[in-house]
Amino acid sequence: MEKKPNYIEFQSEINARGITQLIHFTPTINLLSIYEQKQLLSRTLLESFDREQFDIFDYIEFTDEIRFDDKRYINLSVQHPNSILFSRFQQRTAQHSHITWCVLKIDPKYIFHRDTLFSITNAANSHNKRNIGVTDDINKFRMMFSPTLQVITSYGSKVFNRQNLKDKYPTDEQAEVLVKDNIPINDILQVCFKNSADLASGKAALIDYDTSKFVVDETVFSNSRL
Repeated sequence: MEKKPNYIEFQSEINARGITQLIHFTPTINLLSIYEQKQLLSRTLLESFDREQFDIFDYIEFTDEIRFDDKRYINLSVQHPNSILFSRFQQRTAQHSHITWCVLKIDPKYIFHRDTLFSITNAANSHNKRNIGVTDDINKFRMMFSPTLQVITSYGSKVFNRQNLKDKYPTDEQAEVLVKDNIPINDILQVCFKNSADLASGKAALIDYDTSKFVVDETVFSNSRL
């Protein structure tokens, strides 16, 4: 992995904050493609390899901007899923029994990958892209943890205060770490399921693969950052 020139600064921030994982959630049906390819791929690479993968954004229409428009990047959260978005996806697919969800915990070293970008809120936020920027520098990473943060959306303005929030969590839970191109499955720390039934189904679907990292972890399916 190619590191940022000042990766030691990033490592110090990660260690000081106690950040242990990056997070990506996906419909369980996509695990087979991920394991076949031995990597989590960006939309651009999936298209270039002509690989089909279930895309929830194609399946469900949203009226607001929620996906970063540069398809070369994989959207990740720090430490815990973006529960606002994750909850909406789960609610809108609740009536479809074939759609279940899993959460991938990923090695936080991708924070200091050379091409990784940072956004203090949802990376698709138009005001954020124009006025604050989605960039690769240490200052933008630190800004994700600002004591007070104002986020402006098409719905208005909101101020976030850290208060008693643990150091490892961004001020706005919709903050994103954007990793370019791909993440090998060796850097996926765990594949988490909401309950034992979903875990059993996930293992059965990937019976020909190593599923030793598959676990039940209800905490990453909650709306609380503990």
